[in-house]
Amino acid sequence: MGGLKGSIIAAMALLLACAAPASADVNVTALCLLVNNGVYVASQTDCTTYYQCLGSGPTAMSCPTGYYFDKNAQQCSASVPSTCTISSNPCEGKAVGTFAPSSASCGGYYYCGASGALSGRCPSGENFNPTTMACVYSNQYPCQESAATENGSGGTVTSSVALNLCNLVENGIYFGSPSSCSGWNYCQDNVLHSGTCDTGYVFNVQQKNCGYQQSTSCSQVTNDPSLTGTEVPTTCTQSGSVKAATACNQYYQCTPSLNYQLMTCQTGYFFDTISQVCVVRTQARNDCDRCVGTTATFVNAYSTSNCSDYLYCVNGVQKAVETCPINYYFNENTGSCSNSVEPQFLCCNPTGSTGQATTSGTTSGTTASGTTASGTTSGTTAGTTAGTTAKPDATTGTTATTAAK
Repeated sequence: MGGLKGSIIAAMALLLACAAPASADVNVTALCLLVNNGVYVASQTDCTTYYQCLGSGPTAMSCPTGYYFDKNAQQCSASVPSTCTISSNPCEGKAVGTFAPSSASCGGYYYCGASGALSGRCPSGENFNPTTMACVYSNQYPCQESAATENGSGGTVTSSVALNLCNLVENGIYFGSPSSCSGWNYCQDNVLHSGTCDTGYVFNVQQKNCGYQQSTSCSQVTNDPSLTGTEVPTTCTQSGSVKAATACNQYYQCTPSLNYQLMTCQTGYFFDTISQVCVVRTQARNDCDRCVGTTATFVNAYSTSNCSDYLYCVNGVQKAVETCPINYYFNENTGSCSNSVEPQFLCCNPTGSTGQATTSGTTSGTTASGTTASGTTSGTTAGTTAGTTAKPDATTGTTATTAAK
């Protein structure tokens, strides 16, 4: 604490003169998909508000006047939790001589003196840990900061999110990753620890461990920018306009208030950057990670020339890019390379210059306004396509479930 106190002495003249910056709440629906049913999670914007996560979605609740939600105790408390950084007075409810974290900076903090809150900052490369009330190396207390910058068109983008999931989720439980079926997270002393299940396994949110893939065991993957820190456009100029998001199955729509809202296509559909609607995934012209949202081991790679390349996916995560033999084409409907015809998938063969269609499908899309395009696909079943079969994942598990590690 010696270095911290030295920083405090140097900052004594800096009396807190402004409120903590406003911060948008996370997508609580997406957050609740990461935890098992019945868990309460905190609000990022209001220390008296919390949510109960149930299968039907989050339910907002409020603490009585003078009480604050304690995410670790899973109940309202008269004392302000160390993870609460929203109040305009960061020292509200704290004793004189204690410290409070800054919501504007990972390395910032406040000293709660008799005359009010005095700001300070940890040395370069260190973050303030509100649990130990000390400056620690950044790898001991990971943290993300928000930074708004202007883009070339005059709009504003946010490069990351000022979010530590452990400010919202209780310590001591395993919960899922918003960007990987096999990923898991764990909070200890409000510090986030992350890992990945063994090859061939996915993280089961309800059982809180790693196990075999089930039809509902990967619903936690939303790639929601408010949870992943993905670059997010915030302002737009034309109501109703749309633009592609990072994830293949998502896009941004400009609202009447000229703010972008993240939208998600229905299952099995991707956003097509040319027609600007959601279409059957094989017909989506979108240079994105096509492993996202699929349980298949092999899918076509995006291309503007031909369908010879394919992706090797594990639990919805791209692991490698492979290529079929010369004069062979990959068809993700069959999961194999074939020398018969090149599939007319717009995702890899936008001109349809050779071969006959292996998918007969129609896509009828509305403009991307929250309703998604509808379509049908029919393809040959696996095993009927002549040619070589893409090599499968040879890894096998020894037990039905393994503890997250």
